[in-house]
Amino acid sequence: MSATTAADTIDLADVGRALRRGWQAIVLFVVLGALAAVAVIVFAPPKFGGEASLVLKTGGDAGASVLSRLSGGLSDAGGMLSGALKSPIETEIAILDSRAVAGRVVDSLLLQARVVEPRGTPTNRLVASYALAPSFAPRKYTFTRAGDGSYLAVTKGDSAKLMPGVPGKLAIGQVTLMPGVTAPSLQLEFRDHEDAIARLTKHLSIDKAGGEVAKIGYQGDDSISAAAVPNALVAIYLARRTTTDRGVNQHRVEFLEAKADSASRELAAAEQALRRQQEASGVIDPQVVGKLELERAVQLRGALTEIRVEDGAIKQLMQQVKSGTIRPRDLGAYPAFLKSAGVNELLSQLTQVETDRYKLLESRTEKDPEVIALTQSSKSLEGQMVAMAQTYATSLERQEADYQTELDGLTQKIAGLPAVSQSGLRLQRDVLRLGTIYAGIQAQLVGARLAAIEEGGDVRALDVATVPRKPAFPDPVKTAGFGIGGGLGAGLVAALLLGLLGRWMQDPRQVEQTTGFPALRFDSAIPLFIGTDTAQTILVLPIDPRARAEPVARQIAQTALARSMSATVLDLSSLDVAAQPLRLSATSNGNTNGGNGAIDVNASIERLEQEHSLVVVQLPSLGSAATIAALRRSRPVVLVVPERRIDRAELMGAVQTLKRLDMPCAGIVLSGNANGALAN
Repeated sequence: MSATTAADTIDLADVGRALRRGWQAIVLFVVLGALAAVAVIVFAPPKFGGEASLVLKTGGDAGASVLSRLSGGLSDAGGMLSGALKSPIETEIAILDSRAVAGRVVDSLLLQARVVEPRGTPTNRLVASYALAPSFAPRKYTFTRAGDGSYLAVTKGDSAKLMPGVPGKLAIGQVTLMPGVTAPSLQLEFRDHEDAIARLTKHLSIDKAGGEVAKIGYQGDDSISAAAVPNALVAIYLARRTTTDRGVNQHRVEFLEAKADSASRELAAAEQALRRQQEASGVIDPQVVGKLELERAVQLRGALTEIRVEDGAIKQLMQQVKSGTIRPRDLGAYPAFLKSAGVNELLSQLTQVETDRYKLLESRTEKDPEVIALTQSSKSLEGQMVAMAQTYATSLERQEADYQTELDGLTQKIAGLPAVSQSGLRLQRDVLRLGTIYAGIQAQLVGARLAAIEEGGDVRALDVATVPRKPAFPDPVKTAGFGIGGGLGAGLVAALLLGLLGRWMQDPRQVEQTTGFPALRFDSAIPLFIGTDTAQTILVLPIDPRARAEPVARQIAQTALARSMSATVLDLSSLDVAAQPLRLSATSNGNTNGGNGAIDVNASIERLEQEHSLVVVQLPSLGSAATIAALRRSRPVVLVVPERRIDRAELMGAVQTLKRLDMPCAGIVLSGNANGALAN
């Protein structure tokens, strides 16, 4: 017999077997569920359901939609105002479900009184009015009609006589029955105002049906009240919307108009300040102006450098002319003069005069009048060139001074740009912020004006509750289904619990899961291997009179013989050491031989252990004297139980006894059926 461990998972086959074995419990609970459903259908007081629907489109939505189209900055600026104006459907549902509205419904339909008998009659058919005490415990009055048409109202500790149409005094207050009431008997239950509101809200349901539509449902004791309560709730809510909400929206308009005026004045002041700053600084955009002025300053610095270089060069040439180092005609080689047409003309004339003078000197002397005239012309032309160079040098000095003055002015402007930029950007930011706020307030003002015009928004009744023809509860089909389904579920649970925790176990798997020891059903065709190779003696112990240990002991011995082991069976099942001497009946090599003579149990077992490799001892029961004498820690025990209907408590008692005695248990064998017949 191989050792096994209990599975940690649920085996569906085990569940199926447990349900099959507990079919009686399933049938019983299904029948009980069906009987409970029938009892509810027959005896439960009927409840009627009424439903009405309401469109809850609020007037604040228009302003919110306008605001949502604006830019992100505008949405941020108007976010708080949008949240203040917007009235979501959850708020309207909360108002519908409030105790204030429910109290108005209770007062309008006289719901502090409830008709118990005759069942299904609305309160306003029997009660004309009442004026009850603020607080009292619920009281049920029985009204009995007298011969004069009056009613005697009786309850515990109170009685009074009431005439229909005439106010009557009760302990809880004043009650007036409807004129013309002729019912032989009535039964009314009265509650104080708070209890009546609590009862109404308990049977009232207000939900969002979808989009901006709310559904109002109510379950009443009669069909007329079931429809009247939702309709009255809608009417009271609509009346509240067309009065209170219109005043609130008008106040919003006034508030937003005042805020818009204030924001407009602040925006105008900020714009004027920005204009003055730009006019005073001459800077509209500091970044663009600064970039342009920096580029102009770079250009001026380059031009000023070139002018200074030319001025230095021309002054140096003039100094050389004055000192006689160079002649005036050498000024024509100056790059700026080479580009001048006038200078080139002078140089050309000077060259021509010099040429003519040299030609005359070939034939004349220097005192010749023509030579002297040409010499004077040459000097005159050189003097013009010097004068021209002097004029150019003066022009360069003037240009240098102008460029320097302009550059100094640009440098001063650039140095002042950060301060101008700081003040300008601050003023621009103020203008932008105030403009955003003003636009947001204007958008909200439009929404508030639209809400005021709509007089509380587009809130209207959609569906009116009608008087139901059939009660909503109990519904025979649904109630029967719930009853049978609930009974079936309870029966399945009960069957599983009986299979897991009941008195009887039916198969080896249950035995293994319960005891923790390996278990199998006895079959003569299957060998019985005991997983205790070191043990020389095995004790076969039945724990129930229906169990048959003899075939189990014989099968263990035959299995040992098949494994080439010397085995014998010591049958002590019919003997008791306290009653008579024990007799030895040994089976070796598959044969049984009997012998007579009084023996000692342990001595007999020890003698057989010396003669054989395995000794199988068949004992009578766990409580017998022979069993007590044979128990040893070195001798494993094989428990034998019936094949069916194994007593859980009896088996667990035997297992716990072995554990307390620290006796090893090799396994459990199911041998012998429930009727006590031998298994195979």
